[in-house]
Amino acid sequence: MTDDPNNLSGYILESPFDVIERHHLTISNVLAYQGRIGTTAWERFTYASPTPLRQEDPSLVAPPYHYPIIARRSRHRILVLSFSTKVIEYLLHNTLKATFRSPLKHVPIAVDALVKALTAKPTNYVLSFAHSRVPAFGVSLRAISYYGEDLAEASLFRDSIPLTQFFTCGLRLAAGGAELVRLGSEGMISFYYRDENTIRDVEKALSFLYKAGYLTADILKAREG
Repeated sequence: MTDDPNNLSGYILESPFDVIERHHLTISNVLAYQGRIGTTAWERFTYASPTPLRQEDPSLVAPPYHYPIIARRSRHRILVLSFSTKVIEYLLHNTLKATFRSPLKHVPIAVDALVKALTAKPTNYVLSFAHSRVPAFGVSLRAISYYGEDLAEASLFRDSIPLTQFFTCGLRLAAGGAELVRLGSEGMISFYYRDENTIRDVEKALSFLYKAGYLTADILKAREG
């Protein structure tokens, strides 16, 4: 098995009608609550899946198959993570879909706007990774990925900005350290879990995204309209 249990990935999701409570997750009896992570508001669950999602051999391992789930609820929104987005997608479509009055929706992240804003005016966060489409060159050059400790410091990266549309990026603290979190425009979140401090740092980054207006969803406008 190649999945790293500490490399968490998943999605920010939203219910257009329901304030998401813990019972929404556990009512199906396939998600078992295990407690909070330290003193944070992040919660741990175990998912009993009838289907193998980690390349288990059904002839050797009988169902159910148990997988860790990490969740952070915030009123109508929830961040749900596991060692693979495949687990979250299966959970979403086969378990959570029936729990809410309306299916949970992905909360888009304005990655392109975020990357371009951080390049123009750095904050407490800098860019450690960016993946972009390059519409200007058609099929000759479709995509470019950039890696580094602070992409905005590189003139090559800054000069390419007008030609690119970013849909994935990584953030690290400007003060230094490893990449903190990776973001995808479809609401994807991934990070490497080290300890409780990682959770707190990721929460601060998500708070920054929310306050700066980079977490967007049409269903929010529909509910408030």
